[in-house]
Amino acid sequence: RRGALDDAGAQVVGGVVVARYGANPLATIHAVEAQIAKIQVGLPRRTLADGRISQVTIVPFYNREGLIEETLATLSTALWQEILITIIVVLVLLRDLRSSLLISGLLPLGVLAAFVVMKLTGVAANVMALGGIAIAIGTMVDIGIVFAENIAERLEQRDRGQAGVDPIEQRAGIVSRAAAEVAPAVMTSVLTTVVSFLPVLGLSSAEFKLFGPLALTKTFA
Repeated sequence: RRGALDDAGAQVVGGVVVARYGANPLATIHAVEAQIAKIQVGLPRRTLADGRISQVTIVPFYNREGLIEETLATLSTALWQEILITIIVVLVLLRDLRSSLLISGLLPLGVLAAFVVMKLTGVAANVMALGGIAIAIGTMVDIGIVFAENIAERLEQRDRGQAGVDPIEQRAGIVSRAAAEVAPAVMTSVLTTVVSFLPVLGLSSAEFKLFGPLALTKTFA
C-alpha cells in the first residue's frame, strides 16, 4: 500500500473514469452515472446493532459536468450581452435600428459557422475552444460596426444630395462601394490577428493540445 484516499477524514476507495480521446465528456459522464445507478442497488448492505441499515454507496468526488455547463453558460451569456450592447451602441451612434439588428445578427451566425468548421476539422468543444469563440465575439462586433457605419454614412450622403455622390445610384451599388472602401482595412486587421496566433499553432505535444483549440476557434470565428 502506497497511499490512501481521504474524504473529510474518512478513508474511502476511489476510482477515476477517463474518457477516450475525442469522446464527448458530457456523454461519457451521463453514461457513467447511468451505470452507477444500475450498480448501486446491488452493493453490499447490512443492518447495524441499532437497527440502522448501512450500505456501500458510490458518490462523485469530482464531476466535470458542472465545469462544462458553466463554460457553455458563459459563452451564451457573453453572446447575448454582446448582442444587447451592440444594439445599444449602434442605436446611440447611428440612430439606426436596422443597422444594429444587422450587426447583432452577425454574432449567432458567426458562432454557428465556427461550430460547423470545428465539426468539419475535428476540433473538440473544450474549455479553451469555447474561450476562443468568446474572445472572437468582440472582433466580429468591431468588423460589423465598421462596415455598417460606412454604409450608413454613404447612404446618408446620397439622401442629402452631397456633391460628388450620384443621386440616382441604386442602394445596392452604394452598399457595395461603401463595403469595398473599408474591406482592405478590415481584412488587414483580421489577418493581423490571425497571424499573431500562428506561433501557437506551431506548438507541439501538450502545449498545442492546451492552447491550439483557442487559436483555431478564434480564427474560425
